[in-house]
Amino acid sequence: MSEASAAAGTHHHSAPRRRYLVDRAFQLKYALLMGAAGLVVAAVFGIWLHQAHVQATALLSPDADTRALVERSDRLLLGAFVAIAVLLATALGLLGVVITHRVAGPVYVMGHYLRVLAEGRFPRMRTLRRSDELKAFFQVFIDAVDAMKLREARHAAVLEDALRRMRTALPSAPDLAPAVEALSRAVQERRAALAQDDLELTPAAVAAPKRQQGTP
Repeated sequence: MSEASAAAGTHHHSAPRRRYLVDRAFQLKYALLMGAAGLVVAAVFGIWLHQAHVQATALLSPDADTRALVERSDRLLLGAFVAIAVLLATALGLLGVVITHRVAGPVYVMGHYLRVLAEGRFPRMRTLRRSDELKAFFQVFIDAVDAMKLREARHAAVLEDALRRMRTALPSAPDLAPAVEALSRAVQERRAALAQDDLELTPAAVAAPKRQQGTP
């Protein structure tokens, strides 16, 4: 395989694929609800249209040609109504998937971040898409993670200071060796967790300085 084709293959595999069903149960539930609502609206409109059609055709002459024309128009009207109902339900279902994707996406990302935090590490943050919802809540979440990171850094500094003092006293107090070793591992774990952070500004955080600059 040539270098160009290998590079193209790497680029192809590295390109992210957009997943619209990040939370299948949640998104399909509301997509089906919106599709069902579209069918209900179409059914109500169809019943009203059918009643108006029956009232209008009742005034026509009862000859065979007229009845044949009415029956043909009834079939056309029924076909048009079914097509409109299916299209409306499908459009609302797809709209439900798109709308819920804008909510489920940020929730999915924050859930992943919480799992990373539970493992004792700080996640690599990414920005939300322009179309995503929950931007204010996502900003609160990032602020909370940032505060946790600062607190973890302060704790690590305190532990490092205590570790230095214990190592200084270690020659005269060899019993401190196990505690020094345990404290050293704790400091390494905290510093490793802090090193995982790669915080990016969210759209809300980027917009805040612009508003402050515009204010007198």
